[in-house]
Amino acid sequence: MRFDRTAIVAALVAVLCLAGCGVFKNSVTSSVTITDREHPVTSHGQERSFAGALEYLRSGKELGARELLERVVEAPPVKGITDEAFFRLALLNLRDEGEKGSARAKNLLDRLALEFPKSIWTRQAAPLAFYLEGIKSLRDKQREMKTLRDLNLSLNRDNRDLRQTLEKLKNLDLELEQKIKR
Repeated sequence: MRFDRTAIVAALVAVLCLAGCGVFKNSVTSSVTITDREHPVTSHGQERSFAGALEYLRSGKELGARELLERVVEAPPVKGITDEAFFRLALLNLRDEGEKGSARAKNLLDRLALEFPKSIWTRQAAPLAFYLEGIKSLRDKQREMKTLRDLNLSLNRDNRDLRQTLEKLKNLDLELEQKIKR
């Protein structure tokens, strides 16, 4: 889902005004620019994108937040911003249905641990990553059990067929014996 650039800029300007421009380094002298996916996001742009994503999260606009967080994690890493963006984006991906959401979340948490091993977000993400690994392991075992169940059903059918064939052979053998005795 694409968002109108002016709406994003307006939201980010509102966030900067509400939060106080002094919160961001040198943001008083820098201009507000939001780049699209073809252009890299600068450090200040990442700060603004991240702040916009947080504002979207506060207002319940998860799709807008997700898009801005994806921009932040795709750009060159900025300590204190990109690591938190990885964590928050992983949490948003958990809401996706099926295995794909948790797989994407696990991949994001793995990247967080790889790119920011000493970050507080990495330490906070560790239990979640462990939990997601457990879920993946359980799903793998469930798939394996389903395969084994299917195989077991197939073997049961084969056994039933063999028993029926064996009974037919016994009956034929008995008939043959009776014919020989006559």
